[in-house]
Amino acid sequence: MLSSFPGRLYTIGVSLLIALIAYPSQFFLFIPAFQDASSCLKVLGPLNFLVIMIYWNYYLAVNTDPGIVPVDWPGNDQRRADGITGPRYCKTCDVFKPPRTHHCRYCRRCVLKMDHHCPWINNCVGYYNYAHFVRFTIYVSVACAYVIALLIWRVRMILNDIQHFKFDSEPNTAQVVLYVVEFALAFCVLFCVGMLGVYHLYCISRNQSTIEGWERGKVNRLIRRKKIAPVKYPFDIGMYENICAVMGNNPLLWLWPQTHVPGDGLTFPVRPGTGMNAFVLLCVFDINTIKIPRYPTIGLHATRMNFVHPYFRIDIVNSNSNSSWARTS
Repeated sequence: MLSSFPGRLYTIGVSLLIALIAYPSQFFLFIPAFQDASSCLKVLGPLNFLVIMIYWNYYLAVNTDPGIVPVDWPGNDQRRADGITGPRYCKTCDVFKPPRTHHCRYCRRCVLKMDHHCPWINNCVGYYNYAHFVRFTIYVSVACAYVIALLIWRVRMILNDIQHFKFDSEPNTAQVVLYVVEFALAFCVLFCVGMLGVYHLYCISRNQSTIEGWERGKVNRLIRRKKIAPVKYPFDIGMYENICAVMGNNPLLWLWPQTHVPGDGLTFPVRPGTGMNAFVLLCVFDINTIKIPRYPTIGLHATRMNFVHPYFRIDIVNSNSNSSWARTS
């Protein structure tokens, strides 16, 4: 996580922008339009609930560590001692990277299942705060749409009153300016954050990160050019399971902030029928090898064979037994 002063300014700016869209419109435009407190609460209560959820999820996205490779991540010390190297090694952090882990040059460390570095939260979006980030975009989009709907409703009320010669409802200059500013801010935020939220909902449905989306694009281009054989993305295990892997196993709590994230960010299930090039994704280290749990062992008895996959690379290693193991590299 960045600790620089400009990074903090981004989070302060976002917090102030949320408040600027949410509160002046309520105090100076919406509340004066209601005749009683009950009707005001019915209309503005949902908006304030959305604002609370925005701040809650934003706080979690900013302050939750996205995930760091454990110092004692199985195999690092042993592999280094054995001189085992491969493309999944980070020279900057001096560690071997688990599947789907990438190095962030801004945070200056490797991040588990890194999606992207977001300056607006002054943090990386990774395994442990991705759900908070997605919920934040959803609530921001819904809240901005709600504010726009209320602004349109209020303007229509004013125009209707003027048509019926109720000129006391006509807004003054300051209110007109506030209408324009609030509408412009809410619309711009809805457009930008809404598109971002839709994209990440798509990513969740495919169980891919932004980085993996770029990688899939490169792989698809290579397939179209017949540079490599067709290959299926291994992490797409079905839409419902994909969503559960990020938002939690209880659909009723998908939109509720949760501190528990399924899994550990080090191992991931793959789709049924995935070839042995993808077995690394389910692995658990056993000293300097990786044992594949809950899946049949690979019937291979060579000392070592390298397999190159468009999404990762692994070694298939025989560990002096009748079973074979997969080892990352």
